Amino acid sequence: MSLWKTHGQEHLTAALDRALREGRLAHAYLLTGPVGVGKATLAMEMAQAVNCVEQERPCGKCQQCQRIQRGIHSDVQFIVPTEDERTGRLRTEIGIDQVRAMERSAALGPYEGKYRVFIIEGGERLSTEAANALLKMMEEPPPNVLILLTAVNEEALLPTVRSRCQRLELKRLPEERLADILSREHGVAPDDARLLARLSSGRLGWAVAAATDPKVLEQRQQRLDDVLSAVDGGLERRFQYAQELAFQYGRDRAAVQEALSLWLAWWRDMLMLKKEVAELVQARIGANRWRHARGGSAQSRWRAWSGRWSPPRSGWSRTPFHA
Repeated sequence: MSLWKTHGQEHLTAALDRALREGRLAHAYLLTGPVGVGKATLAMEMAQAVNCVEQERPCGKCQQCQRIQRGIHSDVQFIVPTEDERTGRLRTEIGIDQVRAMERSAALGPYEGKYRVFIIEGGERLSTEAANALLKMMEEPPPNVLILLTAVNEEALLPTVRSRCQRLELKRLPEERLADILSREHGVAPDDARLLARLSSGRLGWAVAAATDPKVLEQRQQRLDDVLSAVDGGLERRFQYAQELAFQYGRDRAAVQEALSLWLAWWRDMLMLKKEVAELVQARIGANRWRHARGGSAQSRWRAWSGRWSPPRSGWSRTPFHA
């Protein structure tokens, strides 16, 4: 029986189980998939698996697993952009100084576990210098060191870095299965679970965050309001909105990517309403009262927008929705 708690990724956890049993674990892995699909969760479980003291790994109960889960294990480090000491703002890139610190730590070997594990969240945010330094480390990996990179846009990584990683692609969960997990494991009411499952587009991590933290849906609602104000506004408002996104991109790239994903979801909904399949509409569900979001007023407003919109004459160059 598998002890992995990462849902919907059995194609990956089965392969990792085999690699652990046979001692064929790679020194570096690239975990890819959309925001909120579970990349960080799987990376955490991989760190537990290589340090777990039980025969069936990861057990989630031994001291090693518990310390990693609580974020206090000295051999497991998360690498993310740090604060700029001069400006006090969060950097948009992972710098070479952070990778050099990784190298020094890796050279010391594990302290309390079997492996030193470095989880680089958002590997596409590595600066060019940092990526090249990491590449040298990956070419001659120290013993008992595991490097895990997560990425939404893996094409933004250096090809040479990608080539030295074993790729693990995380899949979206079917809506019914995701709703069942929310109800069974997180105590979400069935109707609410179905709504969140639809909003999440198969991303369990996002759905759990939305169910437990009201700010997630509030931020989504604000982004949706911005989209609608740009649609209803004139050319000046649309240029203003584009400028706001460009400015925000220098501070918080993930937030801008979420906003653009919502734009794609909005256009998808326009197509659904144009084809009179309103039950497939996703973006119209807001955050303030999402339990009762299927009211007629919102539906009428979206139908009004749909009625005045028509697809571009040239057609679509590609499928637009992957939120």
